[in-house]
Amino acid sequence: MSVPTRRHPRLLRTLLILVAVLAVWSLIAQATYGPWLRRTGDALTLRSPMISYRYPGVYEGSARVGHVAAKVRVTMGSRGITAVEFLQRPLGNMDPLIAEVVRTGWVLVDVVTGATVSQKVTLKAIDDALMKQHP
Repeated sequence: MSVPTRRHPRLLRTLLILVAVLAVWSLIAQATYGPWLRRTGDALTLRSPMISYRYPGVYEGSARVGHVAAKVRVTMGSRGITAVEFLQRPLGNMDPLIAEVVRTGWVLVDVVTGATVSQKVTLKAIDDALMKQHP
């Protein structure tokens, strides 16, 4: 009975090196991209003044921070935002956020503090749509 020999030690070594390189690259990417994404999301500012909420109609807006993107269609009534429809939805459950925006009738809702990047991008997309209103 013979002992099995290693037939492809070079292939195994190459695969192990490749896995190690990918793991290190992934850690470096997470250490740099994650904080950048959060800082950039935190820097988003909402520009639509409350006075601009008086022009009923349907407006589209979008926003992007890194890989997180949102595109929305906002319906304005005489008393503010009456509906928000996603044309491109970011990851995460945005339904509570949209419900709060429609309930309050405007984009400056309380969830901004501690909001995720997806929520901030969604609010910025709504804000972008509101900035396109014309009297």
